[in-house]
Amino acid sequence: NHYYFEVAQCVIKPETVESDEKKLEYQCNECDYIGSCAKYLQMHKRRQHLGVRYPCDQCDYVASGSGNLKKHKESKHEGLKFPCNQCDYVATAFRYLKSHKDFKHGSMKHPCDQCDYVAKHCKFLEAHKKCKHEGV
Repeated sequence: NHYYFEVAQCVIKPETVESDEKKLEYQCNECDYIGSCAKYLQMHKRRQHLGVRYPCDQCDYVASGSGNLKKHKESKHEGLKFPCNQCDYVATAFRYLKSHKDFKHGSMKHPCDQCDYVAKHCKFLEAHKKCKHEGV
């Protein structure tokens, strides 16, 4: 099914960085959502305000987008897997494999800007800063 929407007003707002360029933003006329392009606004309206859903024909899963349904079917029903080429880990989605490789095998480091601590993952750096530098 194809759905067509009247795109809400397009407003021009200044960039948050120092620049002479202006940025187009697409404001939803039903809520506070602001999209960076008309396509994102249309997807937002379909999912949030019209309740468009994509049910799986093989189980009870219901996706909010056709791409999500495709990924669900590939990983849950078609057995699509993403094995790590450096260890025995096997992911059900490419993004999980990428996260695993960055964390376990990657050289990606997240240094603390307030001390010599270096984390392997950005979440660990956030926890470190809260614990050691914010007194939480």
